[in-house]
Amino acid sequence: MIKVLIVDDEPKLREGMRTLISWEELGYTVVATAANGFEALDKFHSFAPKLIVADIRMPGMDGLELINELRKENANCHVIILSGHADFEYAKRAISYHIDGYLLKPVDEEELISYLHDLRVTISQEEQLSQLQTDFPVRSNEVLLRELLQPRENGFDTAESAAGLGLTGWSCEIVLLELKRAQKGEDGSEDRVRSLLEQHWPAEEALFFTLPPYMGILLKEPLKDGDARTALWNDLNRVISKEGLDFHAASGGGVADPELASQSFSAARELLESAFFGRREILLSGQPDEWLVRIDETEDIEESERDEEMELLLAIETGSNEAIKALVGQIIRKLVAIKRNETYIKDNLIRIMSSTIARLEAATPDIRSFIAGNPSPTGEVYSSYYLSDIENMAGIYLEQISKQMNSGGKGDEIKRITDLIQRRYNENLKLGMLAQIFNYNSAYLGKMFKNQMGEHFNTYLDKVRIEKAKQFLTQGMKVYEVAERVGYMNSDYFNAKFRKYVGVSPTAYRKDN
Repeated sequence: MIKVLIVDDEPKLREGMRTLISWEELGYTVVATAANGFEALDKFHSFAPKLIVADIRMPGMDGLELINELRKENANCHVIILSGHADFEYAKRAISYHIDGYLLKPVDEEELISYLHDLRVTISQEEQLSQLQTDFPVRSNEVLLRELLQPRENGFDTAESAAGLGLTGWSCEIVLLELKRAQKGEDGSEDRVRSLLEQHWPAEEALFFTLPPYMGILLKEPLKDGDARTALWNDLNRVISKEGLDFHAASGGGVADPELASQSFSAARELLESAFFGRREILLSGQPDEWLVRIDETEDIEESERDEEMELLLAIETGSNEAIKALVGQIIRKLVAIKRNETYIKDNLIRIMSSTIARLEAATPDIRSFIAGNPSPTGEVYSSYYLSDIENMAGIYLEQISKQMNSGGKGDEIKRITDLIQRRYNENLKLGMLAQIFNYNSAYLGKMFKNQMGEHFNTYLDKVRIEKAKQFLTQGMKVYEVAERVGYMNSDYFNAKFRKYVGVSPTAYRKDN
């Protein structure tokens, strides 16, 4: 019987899956259930199931995170994902983890049975191959390579493995590949890629192996320099693109002895695990991290994020495209510094973009039709394999909105600032923030504003706010409500400003008007 582990955070659904079909009649037995990914990992280590049926959405550790952990452990198991969301982006992310099936809830019994029939054949073949490898002492190059690259995990003699491969005395380097966009129905694409690669590189130059989710090449001559890495990536691209697949590739660096090949393998694997942060169309090889920024420990992160999001909003409204591009990059790098996690970064960037667009629509209703016809690239962001691509597409999209908002012409900087104050008087506007957007020294921009408008920036802002406050007071609003409405969080401060410019208190003004 093939052992099965069912993972779902809803007890009724777990029990429903257990009783939905006659598992034993199909050659399976449900050995355990789990309520989340953490519990599932414990059960996996205890029962060693060959098949895991897991919900994609669970508290704590979800289905995708569970699969990721299993793949890191090179766990010998198959996975079917369940989802209550007919969401293609989730499906694509799940498929990238090399799952065996993706079913929508409520589960279709016939579709599940079809998957189970196919998996039983696959698992049977795997067990036969494993038995053959156990029965026969002569080991294939594939087996010897795995022994060479994972000696600590299995206690293998690396010297014996290197000798069996004819590598004794050679220097070498490991290159790992991770194929992307292998959709269901394209079974065999990875085998075809490997076959094409083996045809391209003769056995005297390279040996090939598969360690899911990676395909690997042991180069018998380490890559000499950046030009050699570029040439190798171009060769790989020419071969793999024939199958319509994208890929990540990383080199682990040369080692002087094949018995040290596991070090090169580990280095390449670490690079692939962070490939999202690497540059596209290169062989990853430990180049400096362009996303690395330091956060001042004394900095209020939440306040800093609010300021950056406010700057981005103002840059879009004023048509400052260079500032938009710089701010998107700055926001992304701050997210990376807070939590170097692909999902966290994508989720928060989409949240920031959505919030910014909502605030733009509220202040400028004219752009709603444009935004409705040009929705944000949410799907593209979640399906992207590179953070650099996400940075680019986010910047371009926000620049398009900015161009639409400023299609009538930008005017000079001071005119753009005064227009902005009329729209955003209730926001925490700062001269320094605007100076960064327009790429001016703050003191110089302040002088420009004073010369053209006849008064300082803060004075002008206060007067606009007080004029708006007078309108709200005549409508019968309470003083503290008006203070917040026009951008003063402190009612006493608002009272003092109102008296300064109007000559009476807000309460007296409301009574007289």
